[in-house]
Amino acid sequence: MQFAMNFLKSNVGIDSPALLSSPFLLITVAFLGQARGYKINPTDAKALRYWALLANAKGRYSRGSSETLLDQDLATIRDGGGVPELIDRLRLQVGRLDITPDELEGRNQRSSLFKTMFLAFRHAGAKDWRSNLTIALDHSGVQHRLQFHHIFPKAQLKNIHTAREADDIANLAFIGGKTNRAISDKEPAKYLVSLIDQHGTEMFEAQAIPTDLKLLEIKSYKDFLVARRKKIATQLNQFLGN
Repeated sequence: MQFAMNFLKSNVGIDSPALLSSPFLLITVAFLGQARGYKINPTDAKALRYWALLANAKGRYSRGSSETLLDQDLATIRDGGGVPELIDRLRLQVGRLDITPDELEGRNQRSSLFKTMFLAFRHAGAKDWRSNLTIALDHSGVQHRLQFHHIFPKAQLKNIHTAREADDIANLAFIGGKTNRAISDKEPAKYLVSLIDQHGTEMFEAQAIPTDLKLLEIKSYKDFLVARRKKIATQLNQFLGN
């Protein structure tokens, strides 16, 4: 288990239990490490990183009969199989291994894909929009503590879109608490444009946020979601190695 925790933290970038879609992921990595005598060559390490990120993103152990799926993966390793066989089992379960924009539709902050969004955005260098601190789960102080921010505030969408539509992960970004409170319920056509004028578009591109002014108007909310899902899917696939 120490090997698994260290591998996920150092090689995969999953440095908190909050970023795991299921703790069962640790068991599979631990069992594979033990079966190999903790001798993992660079090729296998790269493949294991790919499987771990993909299994986490696709919710390998958080859908269906999770214990049965875990037993299948452990049996695969016990019978001499390796990461390619684990990837094949994942493909049998979820079909295509890449992330599509349609797969993001209707997901919220509880989705395994939301956790992967954080990993991908952090990898891309995403920063808070005021302090310029790189996003992280363990910043000290309330003002810097990470929050997920509704790009289109829920107050602005009320009576126009459902609560579920407002909580769509394509409407969520990662910023510090102080920045979130400063934005409050301002329209993105106002506060985002001001921030873009100050800082340029790079910090928003790191979180796959469209900066086309037409898409930042309240009336364009659904078009914004469609556009951002495409950008998120592209960024996730680049991060995962698809």
